Order: sequence, then structure tokens, then C-alpha cells
Amino acid sequence: MTFAVPAALWGLLAIPCLILLYLLRVRRRDHPVSTILLWQRSAPTLAASRPSRRIERSVLLLLQILATVALVTALARPSIVERGAGGGDVLLVLDLSLSMRARDVAPTRFDRARDEAMEIVAHLRPGQRAGLITAGPRPLVRVTPTEDRDRLVAALRELQPWDASGDVAGAVRLAAAHPLGPGGRIVAWTDGARGPLPALPRVAYRILGSSDDNVGITAFRALRDPRGAEALVRVENFGTRSRRVPLEVTHDGATTYRAVLDLPPGASRTVVFPITAAGRFTARLAVHDILPDDDSATAILDPAPLPSVLVVGPGDPYLENVLRALPVVRAAATRAVDPTTWRSYGVVILDRVDPGPIPPGDYLLIRTVPPNLPVAAAGDVRTPDIASWDRTDPVLQFVDLRGVRILRALQLVPEGGRVLVGGTVPLLWAYEGEGVRALLLPFALQDSDLPMHVAFPLLVANGLGWLGGGALDVRAGETLQIPAGGGTRARVIDPEGHSQLVPATAGMFLLPPFQRAGVYRLTSASGERQIVARIGDPRAGMVRPGPADRAVPSAPGTGDAGPLVTRASLWPWFLLAALGIIMGEWVLATRREGDR
Repeated sequence: MTFAVPAALWGLLAIPCLILLYLLRVRRRDHPVSTILLWQRSAPTLAASRPSRRIERSVLLLLQILATVALVTALARPSIVERGAGGGDVLLVLDLSLSMRARDVAPTRFDRARDEAMEIVAHLRPGQRAGLITAGPRPLVRVTPTEDRDRLVAALRELQPWDASGDVAGAVRLAAAHPLGPGGRIVAWTDGARGPLPALPRVAYRILGSSDDNVGITAFRALRDPRGAEALVRVENFGTRSRRVPLEVTHDGATTYRAVLDLPPGASRTVVFPITAAGRFTARLAVHDILPDDDSATAILDPAPLPSVLVVGPGDPYLENVLRALPVVRAAATRAVDPTTWRSYGVVILDRVDPGPIPPGDYLLIRTVPPNLPVAAAGDVRTPDIASWDRTDPVLQFVDLRGVRILRALQLVPEGGRVLVGGTVPLLWAYEGEGVRALLLPFALQDSDLPMHVAFPLLVANGLGWLGGGALDVRAGETLQIPAGGGTRARVIDPEGHSQLVPATAGMFLLPPFQRAGVYRLTSASGERQIVARIGDPRAGMVRPGPADRAVPSAPGTGDAGPLVTRASLWPWFLLAALGIIMGEWVLATRREGDR
């Protein structure tokens, strides 16, 4: 039994005071008597008024002591602590965020959470069911409520945190939507490091962790721009004390950049430096903190970042010149519209031709709208204006479209995909699906002065890189669709060397979400591509535990990371007992007074 307010037990000191008051009751007054016989009969009563007498047996005193003990115990808020999740069905919610890899709880926060969840499963009562929901980047029901303990344990052992932030609030709401029946409850293990937790009925949170000491790499890129190639590294201090952090970037084992970064509490710093060689770069922080998983990152500068290109159309000197200058694998041109010859090229540029329905593949479409894409052309628009463009999209990186003039363009009516450049009408449209990845430019290059701007070669290079370039860049937790190019299956090899076969579906390789950051390799009949998965969220490195207002209590003496327990409050019963004893003492005292 534990006490929520143990200081209230000092109230038990009232018991000696109660006994002392019993001994020091008011003496009876002396009265003259006419005979000694009466005096002798009153002698026991006179002796009772002496303070030095021994305590006599008194039912009333005993009841008063018991009432005092019961009342003080009720004020101390006692409860019974037991292992397990109590009666009724229980849903287990585990946070799979990167911060759950923190090592301020041995061996890690996640390992402790999983062990406690397994302990809950081990103490399920006969007929009691349990289910499992994971709070990854997308909440997922792993096991519906069941009595099968082996199935629950096997599912728990398979779990590992992602290199991303988990949606704990979404997972808890998903659990709350399940009918649990009488006595059912939800227990969620998390560190609560990235925001408030929803206060829902029958939900108890187990908050893990005690430290906020973490410095991590939140961004690492190797980029090409008109000035050359450069790398960008951003380092953030998630803790509440200043840190001096050594940073080193290596390429093929040789150091290319080294610096020492001074980071105040909660601050970040970005460094940019030139690089001259292509290949894989690794950034590392020489720092000791509770989350080493974000102390290193990888970036790739592909030596041949652009694919082989086939241009189908009447010919365009602007396009031919820019393809000669860009680092494409090879470039060819033809006037014949023959889809059977397209499979040997990474990207097909359809320039002002009518190809009909296009087969699966990567396409740059210039003033042509294939009928099997979710977009239509409703005539021409004269002198459309460019109002805005999505500067965060990789297709428009470093692209400045200010001052570009267009004489006429197709009036696009999209029914899907996304508009990258908008104005009077959509002026650049992107689509992925049904085995096709496409960029659609609704105007001919001759109908604009875009080829006269610096934005033109950048736009073509970015577009070809997005369509079928070399290394791809995604976030952990995201899925990726890559056109199969006529292939039927591909193999994905993760950073640890484990491989997985991925079949082509509707002309696309639908890659599963990337759980860990690092370099993945995709091999298929058309060759091999590298995929760089980075930490899914800059906030994933936040490790400071959230408030524990609704946390499940720990066993006495185990600290915050002790085994999960539940407690049943007993103070209402002690309070009722105290009231019952007081009423009984009052009835007994009143009856004795009436008898007397």
C-alpha cells in the first residue's frame, strides 16, 4: 500500500494526545457525606480522577482511537499498488519516435517501454484481452484486442523506433475509438517531447525519460547550383545548456571540412562549404549526449545526376543546347512517336506532339496533354502571368521566374497532381501515379522568353533530376514511388544490408516507408539508384520529456523508469470507516448516558 500524501500520517500523533486527555479528565468535586460507607463506595470513582492511575479498559476510548487512525489514513490518500493494467480490456500504445532511442533510461526509453508492455501482457487475467497500437509517423493498429499472449509478445519484439517523429496524439485517439467494454483502459508509453497529449477518458500515459541533453544534425545536403557544388549542414542544440560541438565532414575517408560550433541552449547553426568531388559525404558530431542516433548524417553528390533523355518532337534548338550542357547520361532526338523505343531512356521529352495514351515511365511534356493523365486542356490563354511558384519543391530549387513572359499557353484544368507554378492558369504541373511521373509545361519554349533566363537550364536540370535522376532524397517515414520503366520487380537494400523485393504495381515500384535514415539502394532491370533517407522531422531530436500529469505511477523505490503498475485508491473506504466508527461511538455513549 502506498500513500499519495504521506505527510498526513503525522496526524497519528493525535492518538497520544487523545489518551492524555483521557487521563486528564476533569476531577469530580468533593462533597461532605454523612457516613464513611458512602465515601468507601465512591473511592473507585475518586481514584479514576487521579492522573497517575493506569489506563482502564474503555470501549469508547478504543473507538475514538480507531476513528482517528481511519481519518488520518484517509487524509494520506492510500492506494494498493499491483502489477498489470487492472481489470477489463487494455490497449497498449507505444511511441516509435526517434527520441525514444534516448539512453537516459537504461537501455533506452523504448526498450523500457516495451519491457513494461510485455509485463502487462504477462499479467493478463483469464479472459482479459489486450491490443497493440504503434505511434509511428502514421498510427497503426498492430494487434486488435486478443487473448493470445504469444501474438502480442511477438508483435512487441518486432517493434523498433523510426528515425522520425511519432504521431502519439493520433495513435491515442485511434485507440480511444475502439470499444473497450467495462473496465477497459488505454496505456500509452511516450516521452511526450513534442507537444501536449490529449486528455481522454480511460487513457493513462507512462512518461519515460528525465534528460534533455541532445545535440543533433537536422539537415545535411550536397547540392549543385550555378556557382558549383556545395554542402550544407545544420546542427541544433535541443538541450538547456550551452554546448561546444566539433563537426567533421568526410569524403571517402578524407576530411573535407572541420569546425567547432558554439551552440547556446535551443539554438541551431548552419554551415555551408564548397565541395569539389562527387560521391558520398558523411557528417559527424564528436559529442556525448543521450541520443547518438542523430550525431551523424549522409549526403550524396551524384557524378551523373541526370538520366538518359530522348526528345520526341519537331526539334527545338533551345532544348537541344541545354541538354548538351547538362550532365545527362546521353541524349537523343527523334520525330517518330514510337513508345516501344522509349523504355531504354530514363526520361522522354514529348515536345508539341500527340502521343496518345503514354505507357508507364518518366516524362517531360511540353505543350502536350496525354489523354490518360488527370488533366485537360481547355483552349489557349494569351499572355498568362506568373503569380507564384513553390520554391520548396525540388523541381524549382534555385529557380527564379520573375520577369518571364509567355505569349500563349494551354489552359490546364487539373483533376489531380499538383500545380508548381501558378498564375492566370497553371503553368507547371506535376503528377505521380499509374506508373507515370510527369512534368507538364503548357507552353512551347518559342512562345516565351524563358530560354533567355538563367531559370531555364536550372528548371530543366531540376526537372530531369526529379523525373529520373541519380540519387533520390526522401525523409524517413515517407513512401516513394518510382516508375518501373517496364520492369516487373526491384530489390531494395537498406543501410544495414538487408534486402527486400518490391513488385511493380501499375507500372510503379511502391517502396515501403523508410524506417531508418541512411543510404538505400534500389536495383532493377534499368539499373541501380541510390536513395538517401534523412531524419524525417527536424523536431525528432527533441528529447525533453513532457509533463507527467496523467502518467501511470511507478512502484515505490523504482523511480520514473520502474515497472508499470496500477493502483486502486482506498481513501474513500477509510473515510467511510472513520464515519462509521464515530457514529458507533456516539450511539454507544448516548446509550450509556441514558442507562445512567
